[in-house]
Amino acid sequence: MKKQKVSKFWNMGTAIGLCTAVSIVLGALLQNVVMWLCIGAGIGVVLGAISVNKKLQDK
Repeated sequence: MKKQKVSKFWNMGTAIGLCTAVSIVLGALLQNVVMWLCIGAGIGVVLGAISVNKKLQDK
C-alpha cells in the first residue's frame, strides 16, 4: 500500500474549524446546536492532533 502525505494546508486549526462547521450544520438540523458544537470541536481536536503527529513523523 502506497503511503500518502498529509497536504500542506491541513493543520490543527483547519481540522477543528472544518469539524466544528459540519457539526453546527448537523446540530441545526437536529435542533441541538450546542451539543453538536462540542462534539464537532472535540473530533476536530483529535483529528488535528493525529494529523500533526503524522506530519512530524513523516519528516
